[in-house]
Amino acid sequence: MPKSAVSPLQRIYLHSGLQSFVETSGGIFIVGFLVSRGFSYPVALASFALILLSRFALRALVLPLSLRSGLRNTLITGVVIRAASFALLPFVTQVGPLLALFLAVSGLGSVLYWTSWHAFMPALTESGQGGRQVSIQQATSAIVGIVAPATGGLLLAHAGPLPAFLAIAALQLATALPLLGGPNPQVEPEAALDRTVAAHARRLYFNEGFHSGCSVVIWNLALFASLGEHFDAFGGAIAAAGVAAAAGSLVVGRLIDGGRPRHSLIVAYGAAALALALKGVAFAHPLLAIAATALGALVLPMTATAMLAPLYAMARQSPCVLRFSMATEGGWDLGCSAACLTAAALLGAGASFRLPILLGLASIGAMAWMLDRWYARRPL
Repeated sequence: MPKSAVSPLQRIYLHSGLQSFVETSGGIFIVGFLVSRGFSYPVALASFALILLSRFALRALVLPLSLRSGLRNTLITGVVIRAASFALLPFVTQVGPLLALFLAVSGLGSVLYWTSWHAFMPALTESGQGGRQVSIQQATSAIVGIVAPATGGLLLAHAGPLPAFLAIAALQLATALPLLGGPNPQVEPEAALDRTVAAHARRLYFNEGFHSGCSVVIWNLALFASLGEHFDAFGGAIAAAGVAAAAGSLVVGRLIDGGRPRHSLIVAYGAAALALALKGVAFAHPLLAIAATALGALVLPMTATAMLAPLYAMARQSPCVLRFSMATEGGWDLGCSAACLTAAALLGAGASFRLPILLGLASIGAMAWMLDRWYARRPL
């Protein structure tokens, strides 16, 4: 049988680029879309938090499915269910059964996808090259992020929600194509994790989730509000910021693989703190908000690379990458949902976006400290 001309890593990079297009042309508009349907800012944020909490509740389903069909097939199942959730979204017009159905389907699809993805990646990447390989994936996503947000914003603004989200659903299905014919890592029937390492990773994921909630989910809603709740203006601002993001992750990936991972923490998390502080000041001023978005876009792949490279190293060193992912990444769901629910409560009480955004500074400090301790004790 002839060997495939496409390597497993090339399949990962192609899938990752397409998936990034889905996230930045559709996923980033979910909260804003709910606002456009008449949901208040607190209710829209609380709805997003419910998706994340449903993922936490449904994560146990991943193991039996992966044992039966393998990681790649579980990943593809998640892709298909996520596509269905995007197709459902245009029909959500108020709090009620359709919203509940969308939240449940979205939660199931994303938990199957992301849990298996974070096991699939370390199963195929190489020890000693984790920083470079994760950074290439992040850079690919960043480059796609230049075009995709503008595309999604224009579709929503001019074609309408139904054509826009059906197109995104179709593209979500297309992300499965690079995975077909690729490796399908199997899951060990029995494995015991190192509880200390898993607990460390879970705390990292929680802080990264809280930071993402403040710097991405809450910030994107603040930016959407600052730009007059116009999808095309919001998509254009995110697209312009994507130019800044295209190079950031490669810098950190080289530092990690070049034996200077602790330098990467200074670069990545120092920039992250600066970006978040600027967002806390700039959210009410459209031009400053766009500048803050650009800085945040530069920082996002840098912090993702600085965090995911050691997390993938921990997963590779564990007896079972899937069980490691299941045991740890629920922390992200809890962290991000905690940030969204806190913001919803503060906004409902009359606060501005400033405090919910700036709360993420605490999680930045916690992640930098935890990763520094990890790099000081263990090689990547």
